[in-house]
Formats: sequence, structure tokens, C-alpha cells
Amino acid sequence: MNGEHAGDGTGGEEGRRWVERTRRDLEDGADATIVCFGDSITAGYAVRRGFPSFWQELLRQRFPDSKIEMINSGLSGDTSLDGLARLDWVVLSYEPDLVTINFGINDCVLGLGLEDFEINLVEMVRRIRAGPNSEILLLSSQPLETPPYDRMVLDYYQAVERVAEEVDAGFVDVYAAWMRRVQAGASLSSFILPGLDHPNEAGYRIIAEELMRLF
Repeated sequence: MNGEHAGDGTGGEEGRRWVERTRRDLEDGADATIVCFGDSITAGYAVRRGFPSFWQELLRQRFPDSKIEMINSGLSGDTSLDGLARLDWVVLSYEPDLVTINFGINDCVLGLGLEDFEINLVEMVRRIRAGPNSEILLLSSQPLETPPYDRMVLDYYQAVERVAEEVDAGFVDVYAAWMRRVQAGASLSSFILPGLDHPNEAGYRIIAEELMRLF
């Protein structure tokens, strides 16, 4: 997980091109609709505010003349297969300007194979482009505190990056963003809800800040 697909980490000119249309609209003061699609990491399990809430706040500060509608279509427990089943009404029906896609941990834990996982992600992208043709960002998720599970889920995060390369979509390396904080001296546990292996609000803020590097 090196984030090279999106330039320097997530930011840089290479990364910014994935959201060029949406960013230009916001700079012009136009309205924008963003759908955050995924599992409990997107939904914001057991916290008051997840990354979509922090991200919307940061976008509104950056683009005060635009009305930014942020729709959280995360659902706890979802695999990529579950996501495909509800894609039409929780993503396509909003005709969004931008979609973030964030699956992987449940696919790993429930034993959905990597090949099937990648096929499902590719199909999501295909259907979004065939419908509203939204700009698309594929997201990895955070490190896990239990080393064996962390190693297992990393295979799925790397699969997300491969799919982004294959379909020519943006890749936001959430795992790398967290690890930069850890390598700088923060403890991983300071970003995770105790015993749950889900982000706390400090962890979610990292994701929102990483997304803002594209804007």
C-alpha cells in the first residue's frame, strides 16, 4: 500500500485529477452531491460523527459558496456483494457528482475470495459509470490492532488499489494515512474504539483530511 496511484499519498496533481469535475464545480460555487458508499467504516459505527460528516464540514469551509449534499450510504456488516445488491437505490438514485467506495474488511472476515471481491468492485464502478457517470474514489480502510487480522485485511486493501488501477479511478490510501501518524509517534489505539477495531472520531478525522488533500 504505497498510495502511488494517487500521487504523493492521496494528494498531488495526479490525485486531484480524479475529482477534477467536482472540484471545479465547487470552485465555481455550484452545488455538489457526494455519496459515501460502504460498510460500517463509512456508516460510522458507534460514533457520533464519521468521516462523511467531518469531510462535509471541511468542504463547506473550503467552498462556502457551494451547497454540498453529503449522503452516507454506509451499512454495517455489508460485504461488496451486499453493496452491489443495494447500489441502485443508495447510490445511483441520487445521481451524485462523486462517489466514494469503501469495502473490504467484512469480505475478508466472512471469507469472500479476493477474486470475487475485485469483480464486485469493478461491477460497482461499471454501473456507476453507465448511470450517473459520477467521479469515483476507491478507499482502503484503517489498520487493525490484531496483527493476524491486519495482515489478512491488507490483501483486500491491496486489491482495492489494483481495481483502481484497472478501472482508472482514484485510490485513497486510508491505511497509509493512518500509518503515517503511527510512524510519527501516535499510538494506533488512539484512533480506534476500544475492543471494536473501528475508528473513533480522531481516526475518522484522518480519513476526512486525507480526502481533503484532493480539494
